[in-house]
Amino acid sequence: MALRGAAPAWFALALAVNLSANTASRVRRWAALLRAVARSGPQVGGLELAKILFASQALSNLLPARAGETVRVVELRRQGYSVPGLLAAQLLEKVVEAASLCLVAGVAAAAAGPLWSLAPIGIGLLATFAILGRLPRRWGEPSGRVGAFLARLGDSLGRVGSPAVWLRSLLWSCSADLSDAAVLGLCLHAVGVHLGLAAWLVTLLAINLAILVPSTPGHLAVMEAAAGAALIALGVPAERALAGAVLYHTVQIIPSTALGLAVLTRRWIRRRSTA
Repeated sequence: MALRGAAPAWFALALAVNLSANTASRVRRWAALLRAVARSGPQVGGLELAKILFASQALSNLLPARAGETVRVVELRRQGYSVPGLLAAQLLEKVVEAASLCLVAGVAAAAAGPLWSLAPIGIGLLATFAILGRLPRRWGEPSGRVGAFLARLGDSLGRVGSPAVWLRSLLWSCSADLSDAAVLGLCLHAVGVHLGLAAWLVTLLAINLAILVPSTPGHLAVMEAAAGAALIALGVPAERALAGAVLYHTVQIIPSTALGLAVLTRRWIRRRSTA
């Protein structure tokens, strides 16, 4: 009933924010890490990165275990980026995502509650510093092809994990989290749930914890369960909590799948015609 009565204007605005501010911030976060990756060709621009991002999301939405992540490596490898560098960038992107979400959630919680709610900031940033400080630069002397690959991966982790690189990426990641929280808030407004930024970020944190381990295609049912549970814990009626979670997941999955499949289809046709 709550889903049926959702306000289309708020839903449309959520779609617009997701495709504009949220996508742009995610692309910039990724681009900041890629600047440190060794490549034999020119740096790929933002529009091309957005296309690859949508293609990756489309496959992850249709196949289990985040299969679309391989698309990013394959497509950028074709454009001259080194595979070890791309793997290092993807690994550190996950670290940056976790740190930024802890940062913005901690700030929002502190604004709405006591000082101890700043704890997520400290925990997230300390964990980030610890991980980045312990990244291997070398795995001993290269021995054979595997050893050489690991040595290149270690070098790539060192370059991509430099403070200047990940700090720039962290700032864009905070922007992505805030815009993502706005998307969630707009979806909740559409079903008559009016919560503040802190509640949006807490729900977003619950979602990200739930989808940390690759599971169903597009995290179907997993995302709804996590968002619904968090919203119910915040006092939202179950029916409205589930409706808001479904709308949020729809905004996340439908446009990216449609755009990503269009990108993949066009590239497949082009490559077939030039083969």
